[in-house]
Amino acid sequence: MSNKGMSLIELIVVIVVLGFSVPVLMTMWSDVSWRSVRSESLADAAFFAQQLMEEIKSKSFDHGDAAPWTASTSFGAESGENSNDKRTFNDVDDYVGCADISVTTPVIGYTRAVTVDYMRLSGNTWQGCGEVSACVEPTDCSSCSECCFKRVQVSVSRSNNLASDVSLTTIVGAY
Repeated sequence: MSNKGMSLIELIVVIVVLGFSVPVLMTMWSDVSWRSVRSESLADAAFFAQQLMEEIKSKSFDHGDAAPWTASTSFGAESGENSNDKRTFNDVDDYVGCADISVTTPVIGYTRAVTVDYMRLSGNTWQGCGEVSACVEPTDCSSCSECCFKRVQVSVSRSNNLASDVSLTTIVGAY
């Protein structure tokens, strides 16, 4: 018997071992690759949400300097503002219903949306006010009709669902 090579049985054993191990390794590689792409998509979505949130927080609480504030049913671009041009926005609720592509689509495949709601603080719990039509002069901000706080939420999604509904929320105050 010669020691120069593999026997047929050794070759079959190698083929069987590779036959079982290669699919397992390919499945693990595929899973790691998908998780890596998803993590990157989530990080990008969080960045796009933070970017828009910082821009919104740099705006005024409301287009007026004092109460009464805008009714929640009138959130969005006011007279003299263009919902297709964020450069005309001067307060946080102008971004509701925004159609400016630089706001809604930061890059191809991602979409952003903004919601704004009036909030009130009850004890140490924030409560949504729902639809508010009359914002009176604030006294202690315990009533929804005083409209002292707005909750701003920025949501980001990616078209292939690798990042869906990544959102940031903040509360801004009138004073």
